[in-house]
Amino acid sequence: MTALRLAILGLLVVMAATGPAHAGRGGGIVIINVGDDIMHVRDTDPQPVLGEDGTETQVGQIGYHYERFGLFWLDFWRWSGEYVLYSGDSYAPLTDAEVEQLGGAKFPIAYHLPPGLLGLLAGGYYLIVLRRPRTVRFALIAGGVLILLAVILFVLGLGAGVLIPGLLGVYHLAAAKFGTPATDADSEINVDEDDAEPERPMPRAVPRPSAPRFETDPFRAPPQQAPIHVERPSAPLVAPVAVDPNAEAPKMLI
Repeated sequence: MTALRLAILGLLVVMAATGPAHAGRGGGIVIINVGDDIMHVRDTDPQPVLGEDGTETQVGQIGYHYERFGLFWLDFWRWSGEYVLYSGDSYAPLTDAEVEQLGGAKFPIAYHLPPGLLGLLAGGYYLIVLRRPRTVRFALIAGGVLILLAVILFVLGLGAGVLIPGLLGVYHLAAAKFGTPATDADSEINVDEDDAEPERPMPRAVPRPSAPRFETDPFRAPPQQAPIHVERPSAPLVAPVAVDPNAEAPKMLI
């Protein structure tokens, strides 16, 4: 859960740093934030601008006016952007030729990367990438790329939104350094204890009865059986003899 905490921390910092301070922001707490706003680009010499009531107002700031949708004061989507001259709540649209006459203006990269959208991308990155096993090599490359991206976006003027890719990059580098004791670049990083899936107990081995063993060699002679011994009776058998009294006794020859 460390990566998720870092992403949430970065999102909270971005929310605190992008408070309602521009022309289209209203007062109070609004849950569904729909309306228009002006993003400051640079200061310029004060220029006279006629208001809707015909009064002249001096404005000396170039901004980028756009429509927005968000939650609270956190923008999730922006569209219909155009350069304007503004001061406070008063503004006047500028054409490209008028912008060039005023010395040009740098396009605000934050227009295409609202903080709410960055938070959604960070949440998707966490679910798709950070919750799966990663190698040390991947963590080092991803951490370097994310930090480089944060630096580039900061140079382009993104502002506090660079904390989200920056913190994710720091997390990757910290995981590559402390996430596993192995030094092999292709070894997997151990995930956080909160992210790790609970270990399932190994199934216990159930003893199976041994099957009878059969001889598989067809050329082996069958085992010889022991001879069968028939025990004779201990006493002689006496057969009954029939006696005929009329029969003559045997005579002896002399």
